[in-house]
Amino acid sequence: MTHKTKREQISDILQFIPAASQTLSKNPTQFVVGVSPVTASYAKGAYLWDIEGKPYLDLILALGPMIFGYGNERIDSAAHKQIERGTIFSLPSENEIVLARLLADVVPCAEMSRFVLNGADATTGAVRLARHITKRDHVAVCGYHGYEDWSICVRNGRSAGVPQINKTLTHEFVYNDIASLRQIFLDNPGEIAAVVLEPVASEKPLDGFLEAVKNVAHEHGAILIFDEMVTGFRWAIGGAQEYFGVVPDIACFGKAISCGYPLAAICGKREYMRHMDEVFVSMTFAGFTLGIASALEAITMMRELGDVHTHMHRTGEYLIGKANEVFTANNLPIEFIGYGPHPVMRVKLPEGDSRLVKTYIMQEMHKAGILFNSSMMIGYIHTEQHMNEVIAVLQSACLVIASNRVGDSFENLRGFFEGDIVAPRSVRVEQ
Repeated sequence: MTHKTKREQISDILQFIPAASQTLSKNPTQFVVGVSPVTASYAKGAYLWDIEGKPYLDLILALGPMIFGYGNERIDSAAHKQIERGTIFSLPSENEIVLARLLADVVPCAEMSRFVLNGADATTGAVRLARHITKRDHVAVCGYHGYEDWSICVRNGRSAGVPQINKTLTHEFVYNDIASLRQIFLDNPGEIAAVVLEPVASEKPLDGFLEAVKNVAHEHGAILIFDEMVTGFRWAIGGAQEYFGVVPDIACFGKAISCGYPLAAICGKREYMRHMDEVFVSMTFAGFTLGIASALEAITMMRELGDVHTHMHRTGEYLIGKANEVFTANNLPIEFIGYGPHPVMRVKLPEGDSRLVKTYIMQEMHKAGILFNSSMMIGYIHTEQHMNEVIAVLQSACLVIASNRVGDSFENLRGFFEGDIVAPRSVRVEQ
């Protein structure tokens, strides 16, 4: 247990680690500096303990992988047994083909699979494959697909260091706006290699949007790639493509596929994936055996238990419904949106007031021992009682927010802050 203040802890870390974390969304500025926990000591089940020994009900679940909770005995046991046999070899491990066959059985598009280590590896490999097959350079994208140049070049506040030429090759379209995708093809005739999108995030697909995206891509000879890092093995065992019944040409998986051990996968139809050996996607730790062993166990558990995804949808939808009742009762411009496995808090205010409201809610959650941000991940490990704990804190916080509202302004909330305002989701600007 540390005796330093949270600000002192952050100051110490910043002497040796830029931004004090390895992941933008874990950066201290994305929480309430001075109130929120700084570093984790250990975690078990649905709870995480910080370095000061305080437990938190975790609604983030390591950004999504831990659907069976931290330290699941079956998954960890599978990994431990694999450690005794080896973590990486000079040859492919025997379990690679076992997992590839299992994915072909549970994921609609996964006739063939290639394993890498993280999501950016997978999406970048898939785009490179599409460019090779189509002999085109441009891509149309919707959503976040990792930190690689081809993807992050369209994200304001995150594209420092990316060559300008990349920004001419990647074109962003708007979710649920099929016309914006059609316009990209009109503006770049015969040049789009792939359409890459998260099949769903917080906004629900409307009016056959996913089907329309697939049709437009194929009309123009482009390959459809689903980024299922978040939705894969979370919306359904076969991901969003199973849930919505729209099968892409290629899909990329990570996070929940292996429940806490490094693994990502490029999966796709054989007619495309058979060209994978013609492009260079290679790394020393691809095929990391612990990730593959944990994925085999996790998928086996999902099939055996049968209700994993139904439970996550039901539990998260319960939270969404109850939270929105609280917001409505207090006449606040806040709502929980999205699907049960991934509720998202949206504050319908200009940026300044929005961050004031988010900061206060996050502050009160963390003080109450609930690890919370605007993007929540519900796991099989979570219960309705856990959701009731969240609702209770929301009720108390909303009373304060509502009573300190002056017209459309929430500036009075500043008097209740015990830490810093949560920063925008962007990297630090060079001074």
